[in-house]
Amino acid sequence: MAVKIRSLLVLAAAAGSALAQEADSPAALSHDGYFEDLPIVLSVSRLAQPLQDAPGSVTVIDAQTIRTSGARDLAELLRLVPGFLVAHSFNGAPVAVYHGITDDNPRGLQILIDGRSQYSPLFFGGVAWNLIDVSLDEIARIEVIRGSNSAAYGSNAFLGVVNIVTFNAAETQGVRVRIAQGNDGIQDRGARVGMRVGDAFVRLSAETQRDNGVLDYHDGRRNQRVNLRADVPLGMADELQILAGNTQLRLQTGYPDTPTNPLRELSASKDFVSFAWTRSAADGSGVSLRYTRTDELYDDAFVAQSGALTLPIDYHTSSVRDEAEFQHTLLPTDNTRLVWGVGVRYDAVHGQQYYNTRAAVRQDVSRLFGNLEWRPSREWTTNVGLTWEKDSLSDSSLAPRLAVNYHLSPRQTLRAGISRAQRIPSLTESRSQEYFGAFDTATLPRSVRKPYGIRPLEIGFDASGDLDKEVVDVQEIGYLGDFHEQGLFLDVRAFREKVSGRIVPVVLSLQPPNCEVLAMLTRKCGNYTDFINGQDLVIRGVEYQARWRPRQSTEFTVNQAFTSIDSEASAALFANSERMAIAVERHMDNSAPEAATMLRWVEHLPSGTELSFTYYRYGRFQWTRGSAVDAFHRTDLRLAQPFRMGASRGEVSITVQGLDGKHAEFRSRNADPNGDTAAAPQYLDPRVWLGFVLEL
Repeated sequence: MAVKIRSLLVLAAAAGSALAQEADSPAALSHDGYFEDLPIVLSVSRLAQPLQDAPGSVTVIDAQTIRTSGARDLAELLRLVPGFLVAHSFNGAPVAVYHGITDDNPRGLQILIDGRSQYSPLFFGGVAWNLIDVSLDEIARIEVIRGSNSAAYGSNAFLGVVNIVTFNAAETQGVRVRIAQGNDGIQDRGARVGMRVGDAFVRLSAETQRDNGVLDYHDGRRNQRVNLRADVPLGMADELQILAGNTQLRLQTGYPDTPTNPLRELSASKDFVSFAWTRSAADGSGVSLRYTRTDELYDDAFVAQSGALTLPIDYHTSSVRDEAEFQHTLLPTDNTRLVWGVGVRYDAVHGQQYYNTRAAVRQDVSRLFGNLEWRPSREWTTNVGLTWEKDSLSDSSLAPRLAVNYHLSPRQTLRAGISRAQRIPSLTESRSQEYFGAFDTATLPRSVRKPYGIRPLEIGFDASGDLDKEVVDVQEIGYLGDFHEQGLFLDVRAFREKVSGRIVPVVLSLQPPNCEVLAMLTRKCGNYTDFINGQDLVIRGVEYQARWRPRQSTEFTVNQAFTSIDSEASAALFANSERMAIAVERHMDNSAPEAATMLRWVEHLPSGTELSFTYYRYGRFQWTRGSAVDAFHRTDLRLAQPFRMGASRGEVSITVQGLDGKHAEFRSRNADPNGDTAAAPQYLDPRVWLGFVLEL
């Protein structure tokens, strides 16, 4: 690992010294020379900044990259970002993490769509990837902040931010239809219409997606989305943005010949409406106010059977989130810019099966945030950011950040930064009480009756709520080189991320009289699952992304991430179960591959044909505590031909995912070869589909 890090830093330093003489050239003396042809990012500090002034590493995925990638969902696109791991698991939902810390329901990533958080209080306090409410066709760009950004967005941005910006409605006028049909049950349909209504521009879109999921599993899915966007000018400097949408999911689940988890179909949905008012001034200052309401619903009801026992189970759960945010950007002096704001969030979740109450379980969060950018000279940029957050389930927290950027030349920048972030425990981790059934123990045989009274048949989660926040301390250095004349772009990040008090689920023994009825029948008391701050870990590594355009029609991209994780289970976890503590340590130590590589080649041929070739390679790692993924590689190919018919234009394409055969990316075997139970592999077959797009 150390050799790899030194090699990449030497590469960055060599590139820097090779062009350091630019600093003395006439072009370097112009302030504009520092910003010419460089992308502007909006997400890192909440200020619009040239990439080399941003206080963090950013991967920008534009609309053309999205189209040529052949991706069908947002998670697939994150494979293009160094340090990210993505998989489609057997439950039909994609999962994505940054720098490991994997599990069935990863938390710590903030996903934003036009400023709206996709954090879900309903789905274990993470992201409901199957309910992401945007079509890839509507995305103008995605900014992925690689590293903690709680200083700007609060605790949900614990490990990173994915900020999605959709096209203005004025940019998507007319009619567009899209069809894709392929193997593995792939059936995608989409339609979009854009129009002008008075001074306002409006876009309405709808799409459906279907596929059969993981090979040999009952997890086919069907997604439906309807979205509305209206951009309404309110004068020369003011604008009102109206967003609304509905997303529906039907997902097959369960196992054959398994009475306690039978084959069935569950459903989930999300509705949202958002209003955003902005006022912008010519000097870059401005104010904005946004309100969003999101309703989510999850339905999974079935009858579980065990011998002669029949138990109806209803996981019906619903949530309501109200969120408001005010932001003010101003220019205090000629060389400083300041953004500050306040935000509030109110979550209410109803789910009797998960929380053992008919009443709503609530969590309220308020926060104050700010970032100051100071440019004392053309060579230096300093960003100081801070978020203060208050949560109803815990005490207040601070997330500070300091980043200093030094411009070696108009095209090269060195960056150093330190930050701290804290992740608030989710409602599941703090309040879940999963009791199955209720039984009067007076009907049991006298040998096991005892004065227990009404007891649950079985207990799943029973959270004590005795949790502290997770904390991550980050130190990083970065290099950014944009050699426009050579068509080369290079971004290197070296990092150390120390996570303290990671929250882990633990299985504990019940104590009389609080026993399960099913356990009492075997003269035991039973077990339940709680959550504790049970682990510390240190993540070290280096990652880079390089893009080369030798000519206008050709682009090569290579991303690599080299990661090492050292974890230590707490004394409390060892005291509870040494075997569990060892498994938890093994899981986190291997939750990211030591090396991951992405190679991509895009070619625009003279005939107009477009070729895209992407190769991924990952070392061995673990998604879950009990299973592992062997090293694998995957090759994707997309071939597209644009066409015109009068005033209309379109495209026909063929996309192949997994050109090199079936592979497992979530689970291929047990993590422990001596484990008690076998982990069935989860394979994905190669997928091939034809696409057709027509714009009128």
